[in-house]
Amino acid sequence: MRLVVRSVYNNNSILVNIGTGKQAIVSGKGIGFKKRPGDTILSTDATSILYLEDERIKKHFATLLKDVPIDIVVTAFTAIDDAKNNYHYSVLNYIYVTLTDHIFQMYKRLMNGKYQPSMVPDIHERYPTEYAIGRDVLGMINKNLNVHFPDAEIKNIALHFINAKGIDSEPDPTDTLSAKVNRIVNQVFNEYGIRRNVSNQNYFDRLMIHLQYLVERVQNETLDDQVLSNNIEQDFHRLYPMSYEISGKICDELEKNLKIVLNENERIYFIMHIQRLIQENENMPSK
Repeated sequence: MRLVVRSVYNNNSILVNIGTGKQAIVSGKGIGFKKRPGDTILSTDATSILYLEDERIKKHFATLLKDVPIDIVVTAFTAIDDAKNNYHYSVLNYIYVTLTDHIFQMYKRLMNGKYQPSMVPDIHERYPTEYAIGRDVLGMINKNLNVHFPDAEIKNIALHFINAKGIDSEPDPTDTLSAKVNRIVNQVFNEYGIRRNVSNQNYFDRLMIHLQYLVERVQNETLDDQVLSNNIEQDFHRLYPMSYEISGKICDELEKNLKIVLNENERIYFIMHIQRLIQENENMPSK
């Protein structure tokens, strides 16, 4: 089958049209060499094909490519699709953003000699499926990116799948609820001097993507009711006290204003996002 080139990312990765408006990322050694939009390639020349069938996944892919290398994006997206197919595991689409971002951040730390294993407690007995997925994903990361992360990284990857477990609904008109959520979060951020700027815009935008999916889950009453280990919350409280405080305020305001109940999973995830914002905003005043 011939595929029509839409964009060339590098010599080894290209975006192609595969008919009826569908697109895919095709990878293979030298497959993009001297190719231009409109050229054709044979599907047999590809070593892997990543289909971008969901419109929101397409948007996530385009957003991530602005600051994440194509090899990392393709690895993360492929790993997620493999997990969904091999383990029949349903996840919300925002994991394509959060897991890709996590892989990118730990890759940068490793390359800079600053990587340290996470303090998150072991969860393999309580979440065997997610832990098995994490092991597979880590194997793909090490192979595709030619790196070696220790097995301690498995639990971090598993945590992303635990947090994102669920089924995406069709987009609904959520503008009103979305606006409420964004207003609440920004009010709390203003109290702590957190603003969207050039240095933190990627982390800020990714938090807002997470919030949009939270809105949908609230509307459809699909919030995860399985609480993570208390050790994780305690460790995050000890390691990231300011992020823990801000996260608690945001969750309390969301619960009070939207008449909902957020479990510890959501609180922990806010901590992870907010910690990145704080790290990128070194001049944030203390409360």
